[in-house]
Amino acid sequence: MVVLVYSLMVTGDISMRIDDAVIVKAHYDADPQKEWDRLAGGRFEYRIATRYMEKYIEPGDSVLDIGGGPGRYSIWLANRGCDVTLFDLSEQNIEFARSKAAEYNVDFKTIAGDARYISANPKLARKYDHVLIMGPLYHLVDENDRISSLRGALSRLKKGGKLFASFISHIGGMVFMLRECPELITLPAERPFIDALINGRSYGGDGFTRAFFAYPDSVLPFMEQFPLKKLHFFGQEGISSPFFNRIMPLSREAVDEWFRISLAVCEKPEFLSYSEHLMYIGEKTK
Repeated sequence: MVVLVYSLMVTGDISMRIDDAVIVKAHYDADPQKEWDRLAGGRFEYRIATRYMEKYIEPGDSVLDIGGGPGRYSIWLANRGCDVTLFDLSEQNIEFARSKAAEYNVDFKTIAGDARYISANPKLARKYDHVLIMGPLYHLVDENDRISSLRGALSRLKKGGKLFASFISHIGGMVFMLRECPELITLPAERPFIDALINGRSYGGDGFTRAFFAYPDSVLPFMEQFPLKKLHFFGQEGISSPFFNRIMPLSREAVDEWFRISLAVCEKPEFLSYSEHLMYIGEKTK
């Protein structure tokens, strides 16, 4: 799907000798504005996620935003009066987030670090009412790393607190390819991604950077190993992703109606494959 970009950067087996975090950090350090812009313009991914956050996160609550990138969600939460800590691998993302916080006249704490080692980070000694872990699960190719990052996130979440975890959907990755760059289908570099899709498996490896694409059916079984009660599992774009480029130029009334429909169906299992991103919301039970 998006393997081409990474393949131009890394050839042969060098990726086996470099920690994935180095590659992912370089990707985000290079252009924080790109990720900031990706969530702009009323994208349903952002609008649906924040609509669900409103159900549980109250003004004054403490929130740890792990892998919060350039700060879209941290700024939204801080603007609601939350006590926010943004934790991210990329120092450039953090600097960008600080500048945006000043622009939006909000304040939050920022910490640079690796999501795999949250439990050992002395700057994250407190517990929070809510924890967001979205970006890291897009990039942790090794399942043990995903487990470690989620255990670390839960170690910083109060009992009864809410965890918001996002994954890139494997099928959603194909939706993106069909919509944006279907000509890449013939590239040999795309074959492992396609073969995993055909065989109903998640894919971890080379992508837009080092990336993990979760097959939708795999997410809930994976999350069952943690002390969480599932509250919601949904597609963050609803049914909009395949047609995003057609929807967004429409009138505000039409866009809002498509958003209303996407929000209404986003938890229906039969529509999960329409979304590029999947969110799990769970309550910590112990």
